[in-house]
Amino acid sequence: MNSKYIKYSIEQLADEKQFIDWVLKGDHNEAWVKLLEENPDFGNRAAEAREIVLLLQDHSNVLEKKDELEMWSNIEKFSKTYRPETRSLNMRRSLYWAASILLFLSIGTFAYIYLGEKNSSYQFVSSEFQHQSNDTRLLLSDGEEISLKTYNSKLSLISDTELMLNNDTIINLSTKEINNDRKVQMNEVVIPFGKKSELLLADGTKVWLNAGSHFAFPTRFTEKTRNVFLEGEAYFEVAENKTQPFIVNASQLEIRVIGTHFNVSAHTNDDKIETILLEGSVGLRKTTGFGLGKNEVILSPYQKGSFDKQNNDVSVSAEPNAEIYITWTEGMFQFSEEGLPSVFAKLERFYNVEIKIPENFHSSELISGKLDLKESIEDVMAALGDVARIEYRIEENTIYINKNENR
Repeated sequence: MNSKYIKYSIEQLADEKQFIDWVLKGDHNEAWVKLLEENPDFGNRAAEAREIVLLLQDHSNVLEKKDELEMWSNIEKFSKTYRPETRSLNMRRSLYWAASILLFLSIGTFAYIYLGEKNSSYQFVSSEFQHQSNDTRLLLSDGEEISLKTYNSKLSLISDTELMLNNDTIINLSTKEINNDRKVQMNEVVIPFGKKSELLLADGTKVWLNAGSHFAFPTRFTEKTRNVFLEGEAYFEVAENKTQPFIVNASQLEIRVIGTHFNVSAHTNDDKIETILLEGSVGLRKTTGFGLGKNEVILSPYQKGSFDKQNNDVSVSAEPNAEIYITWTEGMFQFSEEGLPSVFAKLERFYNVEIKIPENFHSSELISGKLDLKESIEDVMAALGDVARIEYRIEENTIYINKNENR
C-alpha cells in the first residue's frame, strides 16, 4: 500500500477512492491492515475517516457545496471543543457521529453517497448510438434529432429558442413559454469519427469538438455556474464572467474557469484526462470519492494537467509547445516527440479507421512534425511511414502495422 496515505488528513482519507473502496468493499484489505499496524498514529485518523465514510454511505441526498463546507467546519469546531486528547477512540467516534448528525438535522437533509467513482453526473443519451451513423448529430432537449452531414458543422445559439446551423438554417429549440425559474435541459452534439464541429454557446463561449466526441450544453446558463459536459476532445475559448464560472465536467475531472483558452482530451478509453492551458487560468478538481476534498490544482499558461484515472491523482508539467495541442482545429496534427501508439489513436479517431498493431510490436520511435489532415489516410500513412520504422497495409477501413526490420 502506498505510504503517502500516512500523511493524509482525516478529510483527505475520507475523499480518497482507494480508502473508500477498502472501507466499503474490502479492497486490498491485507495491505491496509499492514499499513495501520505499522503506523499507530495513522490508524487513529483512519478509524475516524472510516466512520465518516460509513456515515455518508448510509444516506443518498446530495449536499450543496456550501453545506459540504459547513459540514466540515462544524465537525472540526465540535472536535476541537469536545475532544480532549485523553479521551478514548470510541468517544472520538461518537463525537464525530454526533457532530455530523446535528449538522445534518440543522440543514434539513442528509449527506450524500458516491459509491466507488463519481463520474460525470450527466448521462449522455448519444452514447447509446455513437457508431450508428457517420453524420454529426444534434439531439435537442425535447428529443428531436437532427443529422448534420457536413464534415465541419457549425452551431450557434442566437437566442433562447433559436439555433443556427452552418450559418444558413434556423432551428426552433422550443415552442413553449420560457419560465426563467425552470431548470434548463441539456442539448447534445455527437461527433462521429472522421468529423468535427464548432459551437457558439449562449454566453459567447466558443467550442471546437474533435472527432469521436460527445458534448452536452444548455440553451442558456441560468445556474450559479455555467456547466457543460464532455466525452472526447474539445478546445474552449471561454467568455469571461467572474460571477458565473464556466465548468467543464469531463468524467472524473472538473475544470473550472472564468475566461481562458484551453484544450481538454477526455476520451473514455484513454488512461488519462489531459488539460492544456494556453491563456488565463484553470482549476482542476477530482470528482471521485465522496467529493469532500477541497484541494484544487491550478494551471498557469503553457502547463499541462494530467489526471491519471487509475491512480486518481493530478500531475502538472510544463508544456512550452502548448499550441501544437490545438492544431487539429486548423486541420492538422502537429507532434513533438510523441509515441506511435498516441499518434495511431489520434489518426483512428480523425479518419474513422482501425489501426491494428501486433502484440509483439514494440517501438521507441518518437514522432515530431506535422500531418496535414486535409490529405487522405493513404497519404498520411505514407508520410508517417517515411519517418517511422514501420510497414503497413491498408484494407478498406483497417490498417495493419508491422515493424520495418530493414530500416
